[in-house]
Amino acid sequence: MRLADLDAIRERCAVLVDLHYRDHRVGPTWLARELFVSRRQLDRAFVGCPSVAELLARRRLRQVVATASRDPDVPMFEIARRCGYGTYETFRAQCHRYLGCSPREARRGQGAISRAMSQRALADQQSLGLSA
Repeated sequence: MRLADLDAIRERCAVLVDLHYRDHRVGPTWLARELFVSRRQLDRAFVGCPSVAELLARRRLRQVVATASRDPDVPMFEIARRCGYGTYETFRAQCHRYLGCSPREARRGQGAISRAMSQRALADQQSLGLSA
C-alpha cells in the first residue's frame, strides 16, 4: 500500500473518530469496517503515530474534560457514558493511563488537564499529518 493511501486512511479515520466517538460501539474494528479496509491495514496506517485506540481514547477524554468543566454537577460516570465509554471502569482506566490521575482528580484539575489535552491533541494531529 502506498504512503499516500495510508495517509488518506489516517485522515478519514480521524474524521470518523470526531464524528462517532460518542458511540460506545466505535473502536478499531468498527472504524476499519467503515473505512472498507482490514484491521491490519488500519493498524499499518498508524505505524509511527498514536494508535487508533489511543486516538479514540484521547478524543473521548478531551470531551469528558470539556463536559466536566461545563457541567460540574453531572456525575463523571454519566459524562463518561455520554462521551462513548461503555463502562465506567474503561473510562477510569483510560483516565489513569492517559491523564495520569483518577476521574475525580481530573475533574478538580480540569483547567490544567484541558490545556495539556489540547496541546497533546495538536501534537497528535501533527504526528498524523493532519492540519491543525
